[in-house]
Formats: sequence, structure tokens, C-alpha cells
Amino acid sequence: MALYLQSVCQLAFLSICCALITVRESDSTFVPGRCMCPKTQQGVRGQLKDLTVYHKNPSCDKVTVIVTLRGGNQPLCLSPEAPLGKQLIRCWNRAQKLRRDVKVCLRRRRKNKRGGQQRQRSKLRSQGQSRNTSSSNSQ
Repeated sequence: MALYLQSVCQLAFLSICCALITVRESDSTFVPGRCMCPKTQQGVRGQLKDLTVYHKNPSCDKVTVIVTLRGGNQPLCLSPEAPLGKQLIRCWNRAQKLRRDVKVCLRRRRKNKRGGQQRQRSKLRSQGQSRNTSSSNSQ
């Protein structure tokens, strides 16, 4: 009688495990066409007001990057493969990991036209060199 009870318990345990595995697998089944952004853009112009990143999930097999521009309330979808999309995803992940505000990701640095940064650097270098030479001459 003890063998029979043990066999029944083992069979019941295996049945419950199979049922749980089946439910778990069916819950995470990918359903095509349920992404929030069916079409994406490579980049946007203007200042960013808001950023949201959705990672892959059961309803969408792609990373979704949604930004809102200042002056407009319409959200825009960015391509996660585009340079701006990659940069925003990296910043978003870092902010989430460090528990920081995502608003830091919204500030983008502008490139100076006509080598403005290079001119500033060369000015600082020349000032530093002239200071070094004047101090060496006084000795």
C-alpha cells in the first residue's frame, strides 16, 4: 500500500510541474504585431522633453525607444539601431542601474561648428606654454 501512495504522489507532482511549465511558456509567447512603435525614425531634431525605453517583452520582440520633444506633446519612436537610439538606451540603462534620474539622458551636447572646441583648446595650450616660458625665463 505504501508503494501505491508514493507512486500516486510522484505522478501528481510531475503533473503539477508539467502544468506550471506549460502555463509559464504560454504566458511568454511572442505575439507579432503588438509593438508600440511599428515605424521608427533614425533621429530627431530639437530638445528632448521625455524619454521612455521598453525592453523586449512577450508582446514585442524589439527594444522600443520613445521620446517627446519640447514644444510638442506627440511621442516619437526612435530606431534602437540608430546612433541616437543606442546612446539613449545606454544612458537609460545606466540611469536605471545607478537609480538616477533619466532626465540626464535628455541633455545632448552640441558639436561646435568650425572647430570651436579645437580653438579653445589651442588657446589654453598657448596660454599654458607662455606661462611656462615666462616662469622659466625669470629663474
